[in-house]
Amino acid sequence: MANIAKVSKALSDKNRIMILQMLSEGETNVGTVAENLNVEENLASHHLRVLAAVGFLKNHKKGREVFYRLNTTRLVTLFKDMSKNPAFKEILQESLKK
Repeated sequence: MANIAKVSKALSDKNRIMILQMLSEGETNVGTVAENLNVEENLASHHLRVLAAVGFLKNHKKGREVFYRLNTTRLVTLFKDMSKNPAFKEILQESLKK
């Protein structure tokens, strides 16, 4: 139950949803995320840490910069788990129709 709460919290912020959408197009760094969200780098970094903490993101360093990308394995597992719940399954099916 605690894991569901963490995932829900991670997805409850529109900036985090925008970050996931951004990263669906490829990896990027904190500066680019901050610029695209029009927020300070420390706030963008916070959002990235929250998403990484629940396993949605992977990261690696290139010099002094950290680049983030989606952890597709974790996201697929999450959706598979959610689809086992009848309520979530219906929501997922409806969202895929759009």
